[in-house]
Amino acid sequence: MQSSDYNAGMNAFNQGKLEEAYTWFTKSSEDAGCQYALAIMHYNGEGAEKSYKISTEYFTKAADQGVIPAQQSAGFAYANALGVPEDFDKAAYYLKKSSATGDLPSIITLAEIYAMNRGGGDKNEAAQMLKPLINDLRNEEALDVWNRYKLWESEN
Repeated sequence: MQSSDYNAGMNAFNQGKLEEAYTWFTKSSEDAGCQYALAIMHYNGEGAEKSYKISTEYFTKAADQGVIPAQQSAGFAYANALGVPEDFDKAAYYLKKSSATGDLPSIITLAEIYAMNRGGGDKNEAAQMLKPLINDLRNEEALDVWNRYKLWESEN
């Protein structure tokens, strides 16, 4: 259940009262929903200082509390050094969680990390992750990673 501060913040945000929303979200900054909202606000610079560092801090806090979109965003941030040093192990940690829900961007990004032999994975694992996306869904991003890293060479 979300905090009343989160609900008040979302109401203010939806009315375009961004500074008021920020105030509400910071009142309950230990609430996962508020953390995610603060991350988005800092990422976009809407009602808050535009800061990838601060947004990644909040994405990570919310991710650690199980917020799936925050897990994806934290993983992307660590993979792409958005306000934090590039860290493929941390990226893989968060992307595994969001990938487990079937989130395609997370699966593709995690597979790319593995294709680079980073984050505790390897090309074979990357190939296994992407093959169904290519065969069943005809996903162009998955096919791009497949071709860029020549993952067909990794198949058993």
